[in-house]
Amino acid sequence: MLEAEKIAVVTLTRGGQELALEIRKSIGQVDIYTPLKLKRQLDEIQKTNIQEEKIHYKIYYYDSKLRELTASLFKDYQNIVYIAALGIVVRIIAPYLRSKRDDPAVVTIDETGRNVISTLSGHLGGANRLTERIAGILHSNPVITTATDCQGKPAIDMLAKKMGCAIEPFANLKLANGAIVNDRPLHIFTDYNLELRETDFFSIYPLSKISTEKNTGFPVVISNKVIEIEGNYLQLIPRNIIIGIGCRRGISAVEINHAVEESLQVLELKENSIKKLATIDLKKDEMGLFEYAAEKSLEIDFIDREEINKADLGINNSDFVQKMVGVPGVCEPAALLSSRNGVLILEKMKFNKITIAIVEEKNIIDNSKM
Repeated sequence: MLEAEKIAVVTLTRGGQELALEIRKSIGQVDIYTPLKLKRQLDEIQKTNIQEEKIHYKIYYYDSKLRELTASLFKDYQNIVYIAALGIVVRIIAPYLRSKRDDPAVVTIDETGRNVISTLSGHLGGANRLTERIAGILHSNPVITTATDCQGKPAIDMLAKKMGCAIEPFANLKLANGAIVNDRPLHIFTDYNLELRETDFFSIYPLSKISTEKNTGFPVVISNKVIEIEGNYLQLIPRNIIIGIGCRRGISAVEINHAVEESLQVLELKENSIKKLATIDLKKDEMGLFEYAAEKSLEIDFIDREEINKADLGINNSDFVQKMVGVPGVCEPAALLSSRNGVLILEKMKFNKITIAIVEEKNIIDNSKM
């Protein structure tokens, strides 16, 4: 798994090494990559700065082509800083670009440290934020060219990132941001209390108004529900659903998948709104559960039975479950205890050898401002 906060800083010259060490003083997780032929120079720089000896960063000496190093960095880091000419950086990263959803944040710093340039994945990857952070450290000029930032306007993908939302259809993200840049307001439809201030850029409406509101603005839906709208729109899907699972021994991933799909259909919920799975500690060796979680890239929260017995959750108790596993319930209490002030929106539902309960976390954003 990639470490979101870890940064790779690539240097080509002695001047670049000095800048990299300066950045490392202020930012915790920084790995420095420098040419093997410059090892002696870096050793000399460190000897002149006693404080640097106390900092436990990793230094990697590469003896390969910069393009080969970049291929490795794109796999291992979500944040990459090159201290080099912008043209060089553009050419070496070009073969490894996939999409704005997947590409790491790339920042370029010139050899003098005068300019820090957000180069790739400014919003979703966080390159704009990293650019401003490094520019503050080096007292440099931050160069950010994304249209919304240049115009001092909000970007919808930044709101999605703050809320941890999936974006669908992703191709329409550029239409939503394009509407903002071209002074067409966003109409946000949601039933969540987002604590957002309405501005000239957007207005907020209840989700029920989506079919009646005049289409003078670009529609953005913030909901975990399955939504169908005519014309172009964008949906931000909060990952705020916890699936509580109880199951018999030896259950398969296929059977779990079927049960989860059916339970989501009951409430018309999007599958990518699932935040995690929850069950009791007795299921830590249930391979079918692990296989399903791995297939869907979900974590499993195993709740201790003692914690369930101590909790006062106001749910229906099962004498049978109490007798068999020593707790009054599995799927409902596990999902509730795994959530942050979640609400039970689907009580225990039986699917042959599986029981499913669904809990929704209502607080998806904390005072974010656009």
